[in-house]
Amino acid sequence: MIRNRHYSEMTAMLAAVLLVMTMLGGCGRREEKQDAQALPAETGPQTESASQAEVIIEPVPAAAAEAEALRQDGERFEDVIILEGMEETVRYEHVKNEMIGFEMDYDYENFVRYSETDRERFVSNWDDPNNPENYLEVRYSPLNAEAAAEAISETLSKEYEISRDDAFMLEGAGRCIRIDASEVKGGGWMPDQLQAVYVIPAGDGCRVAAAHYAIEGSEGFGRRFRYMMDSFSAVNSGNLSPISGTWQTASMGYADDGSMSPEYYVRFTESGILYGHLKDGQFVLDHSDQIVSIENITAGRYKVQAEASNGVQYTYRTSESDENILEYYETWREEEFAETYRGGASLNRIN
Repeated sequence: MIRNRHYSEMTAMLAAVLLVMTMLGGCGRREEKQDAQALPAETGPQTESASQAEVIIEPVPAAAAEAEALRQDGERFEDVIILEGMEETVRYEHVKNEMIGFEMDYDYENFVRYSETDRERFVSNWDDPNNPENYLEVRYSPLNAEAAAEAISETLSKEYEISRDDAFMLEGAGRCIRIDASEVKGGGWMPDQLQAVYVIPAGDGCRVAAAHYAIEGSEGFGRRFRYMMDSFSAVNSGNLSPISGTWQTASMGYADDGSMSPEYYVRFTESGILYGHLKDGQFVLDHSDQIVSIENITAGRYKVQAEASNGVQYTYRTSESDENILEYYETWREEEFAETYRGGASLNRIN
């Protein structure tokens, strides 16, 4: 009887150990690549009340971090996040936008992705995409992070009392600048629409991610946006074209606030030339022209032939004296270059 009692006690202890090991084995980040049609959809985003505790963000295991680095645009997977001390399985889609220059995961069951040439938007599937209240928007800026943050702060401070953290940390992007607009200017109360803007430094300017959310849904959407932003990382943009970086026209014009600025900021893709301007420190597309050919003349020097929507054919050619200048000729024919050179339309690389 004594042996049987000891045997029973040892068996119970072993069972308890195995149970603990099994529980530990199920903790952490779980992911599974699945076909988009095989994933069940929820009815809409889940929001949490303002009384809930802060989000607990678990560290990402090394194996999962390595998998993230290899994900392609549009790849889907599952993750487990912690909200109010409870696990919630979330289905994410990976975004890799080389033109804007970032990677991120978004909760595709609660948000709809809208891709445009110069921005990405992730809009609540409850909202009208033409007039959304709850959405995250990502843009490129040719300005450095400090200059972009100053421009954004100046604009927001016209309507909001703002707070700014110049050493805010994101898990994927690291140190950035976060600007919170959560109080009406001079009023001391919360506005109907809140904003949290992240300015992420990068080698060719910065990336600006602005989270917008209505006050009644701010707790839930704010937490989900934060999880999305913790997966954010900046990558060098413009690498779809051998002519990298951001350029500006030599000719100047007046901005909306009356200040002088280049007539256009210009970026090159593999098939087009993007002409835009800066608004609140961010690149906003005005129009684009089609690239017909790109010729590598010598190392670091190019000749680009393009055509505008009105049929005008023109050439950008790297200056013989400075590879950071693209000379503009309103023709494709080299024998006519001397007569068709336009200095004001020529470009200077700014980064």
